[in-house]
Amino acid sequence: MDQEIILKLRQAADRYECAEFIKADPVQFPHRFSDRRDIEVSAFISAWMAYGSRKVFLGVLERLHAMMGSPYSYIMSGEWAVFRGNASCLYRFYTWNDFAVLCERLKGVYERTDSLEDLFVAGTLCTEFYGVNGIPVPGSPSANKRIHMFLRWMVRRDSPVDFGLWTRLSPRDLLVPLDTHVYQVALRLGLTGRRSADLKTAVEITRQMAQIWPDDPARGDFALYGAEVS
Repeated sequence: MDQEIILKLRQAADRYECAEFIKADPVQFPHRFSDRRDIEVSAFISAWMAYGSRKVFLGVLERLHAMMGSPYSYIMSGEWAVFRGNASCLYRFYTWNDFAVLCERLKGVYERTDSLEDLFVAGTLCTEFYGVNGIPVPGSPSANKRIHMFLRWMVRRDSPVDFGLWTRLSPRDLLVPLDTHVYQVALRLGLTGRRSADLKTAVEITRQMAQIWPDDPARGDFALYGAEVS
């Protein structure tokens, strides 16, 4: 990677990894809470919903959070059970029943453990949520952008955006959350030559970001989000 690109990416990361970024991003919702479990639940649901039109899914998340109040208390109360079997649309490919199933699985997790971090350490998250619409199946070759965005929020430390709540996972092991925009920017900058935005491409781009931030390659998410490419 040449020095001009490195400088461009460093400047973009400095510009976009700031408190102002939170206002228009789904990370705004977990930032409304101080309790660790509220943050985790809000973040997991917010990441699950984060695809398609940003304006639309932020609106849906706003309504869900208004309904839930404390996300953790809502999950444990079982209030979500009223949506079981409800096939009406919540958002795009998600139904209200999908939301109820997600909540039910979250309740099961928190009945056994105090943090979703335990699932990631054990490598069982996708197994735990197997069959939930929007959660990747174990071993999926897709980039799984929303899962890796959630991990970025939970693991990266000393950030005005990310929480750094989890201490048993290292920021150096995170992948850059890969969506279409980040992929297109990386492609134009010559950071990947792969022709699909899949898991292998996310790994390749993350390795490139590790040349700049070896202990924190996922900072490249902010860099690629904001980099100006002619």
